[in-house]
Order: sequence, then C-alpha cells, then structure tokens
Amino acid sequence: MRGEDRRTSPYHSIRAEDHDDSSTDVEETIDLNEKDYMQDSSRWSKRGHILAAVKEHRWLIDTFLLLVIVALLMEKSWASRGQNHFFEGAGDITGFAPHFPQQVKSFTPDPVYMPENTSEFYSVETREKWLSLVPKGLGYLEVKEPENYDNLPKQLESFKKKDKFVVTSSMTHQLHCLHSIAEAYAALTQTPAKVPRSNGWNLSHCFDYLRQSIMCCGDTALEGQQTTFPSGFDGSDGWDAKHVCKNYEMVYEYMEENAVNGKVWI
Repeated sequence: MRGEDRRTSPYHSIRAEDHDDSSTDVEETIDLNEKDYMQDSSRWSKRGHILAAVKEHRWLIDTFLLLVIVALLMEKSWASRGQNHFFEGAGDITGFAPHFPQQVKSFTPDPVYMPENTSEFYSVETREKWLSLVPKGLGYLEVKEPENYDNLPKQLESFKKKDKFVVTSSMTHQLHCLHSIAEAYAALTQTPAKVPRSNGWNLSHCFDYLRQSIMCCGDTALEGQQTTFPSGFDGSDGWDAKHVCKNYEMVYEYMEENAVNGKVWI
C-alpha cells in the first residue's frame, strides 16, 4: 500500500468521489437559493406594485367608504315610514308615524288647566287652554294605503262605513281621559255638586288607562325639593326636573296633517 500511488488507491478514490459529490450538492444548493431569492424578489416586487397602486388610488378607497357610510345613514332616515322602520320609545310600531326629534323640557305649573276654584274650570279661558293642547280631529287619523303598514290596530267601525281606515292616537286619548277626570272632579266639588258629564264607566277606564300609560313611558327624570306646596308639606312638586320629551309642535303638526276631519273637541 505504501508503494502505491496515492491517487490510485481505493481509499483515495473514494475520497475523491466524495469530494466531487459534495461539490455538486453545493452547486445545486446555490442554484436553489438563487431561484428562491429570485422568486422572493418577484413576490416582493408584485407586493410593492400593489402597495404603490393602493397608495396612488387611496382617495378612491376613502371616497367609496365615505359613500357607504352616507348610504347607511340615509337608509336609517328613509326607513322611518312604511314596513321598514325603527321602534321608538313611546312611539308607533306600525311605521305610519315618523320619528320625532327630542328636546329637554322643564315642567312648570299652570293653574289655568285645573283652577283651585273649581268653578272656574268651566270658564272660556280654561276650555280654550285645554283645546289648545289637542290638534284638529283629536288625534283621529286616516291611514291611507293601510297595506303599506304592519301591526295596524283594528280600524274604527264608525269610519269603516265611509271607506276610510281610521284609528286614533294614544297621546290625544290620554289628554281626553285627563280632561274627563278633571271635569268630573270640578263638577263633584261644586256646591251643590253637579253631575259629571263623563259616565262612571268611562272614568274608571280612564284611571286604568292613564295608569298604564304612565308606567309604559317610564319617565325616570330626577326631581328635587318642592317649591310650591303649602307650609308644612314636604316632598317634590317636580317643577325643577328636566325631562327628555318629543318635540310637541312636530307631533301636533303630524296629527293635523293626517286628521280625518277638522273638528275641535276634547
């Protein structure tokens, strides 16, 4: 073995072959790395072009998103009538009545509605005061094309004969009931007592109807110390409280626009 040429020895031959294979693997690895690099470069180049295009047309994207937001807001506004509508606290679920804006109001006393001297309840001033609260028709509303609304109550029979779909409104009904109770109280406190114009069954109905109306609205406005009670009486008269109320002028206008007739009564 010592005299043999190291280049022709089996050991040397094996080592040489190993060396040649290793070189091939390295070359292949380098080729693969170059391909991966080129592919990565290509991908990054494409991403760069995409990002550049997005930046260039960013105003289009912003404009599109703005239009989507405006469309959603307008859809909410358009859906105030008809079957596509939003429920409102102490409001109409049929879609016939619009959504009314709200305002903060403070309650203030007005003795004209119920004078301490109950005989004055029958005065022209008090009657006009009450009538000024209610729109023409006392909230009896004609619903044209009732098929466009859902959850409508049963129509009033007296108008059904006239081919009119007519219903009434809770607010005016409540005011009518309150006036009936005030009128009965004024009559019974006269000397001698007068017979109330309202029937007993109607007053009983009104008491329970107003009870549920108050509970339904659930006004949670906070009230403070009284300022108008007689001496020796404590508690709250409610005149300092601020309430979240519907815009009554707009409600009144809506009632008159849809009134079935122009009668003024309460």
